[in-house]
Amino acid sequence: MPIRRIRKIIRPLMPYRPPRYGVVLEFAGWAVLAATWLYVLISYEHLPYIIPTHFNAAGQADAYGAKSAIIMLPVISTVIFTVITLVNFLPRMLSLKDTLSPLEAGRKYGGIIQLLRALKLIMALAFGYLAFRTIQQAKGDPSGLGRWFLPVFIALTIIPIVIFIAGWLRKR
Repeated sequence: MPIRRIRKIIRPLMPYRPPRYGVVLEFAGWAVLAATWLYVLISYEHLPYIIPTHFNAAGQADAYGAKSAIIMLPVISTVIFTVITLVNFLPRMLSLKDTLSPLEAGRKYGGIIQLLRALKLIMALAFGYLAFRTIQQAKGDPSGLGRWFLPVFIALTIIPIVIFIAGWLRKR
């Protein structure tokens, strides 16, 4: 009777097929990023020469600069989004210390990819909101970011990570 060896791999060449919500997260991230660029470019011409460039922890503007600074928000968002997207497409860049079976590798790397997609969407939403509120304040709305922006942003960043870690530990 022949003995079958279980093939072990360290990193998969291709991640498993993403679930539907992964595709929705990816599409939503791209849509928010595009909407941020569109809103900033359309609003740019109508902005005053001096706009808010920094907000304190309470969400109030505490530094001002040239209106060209508004372009940095979608630029930074695009850079972050692009780097995370490249990591998504190259799962071999991610390194797990364990040697995994192909099924385990697909699950673990798939979970990492879903986490990165969620974080991309959260970052795109945060920078989109920052651009929106900056433009609104530059046009005369004195409300700033709102005092809940920072705690909500931190919570939205931490929640997917906690869910991912809980799922990772549960499957061990």
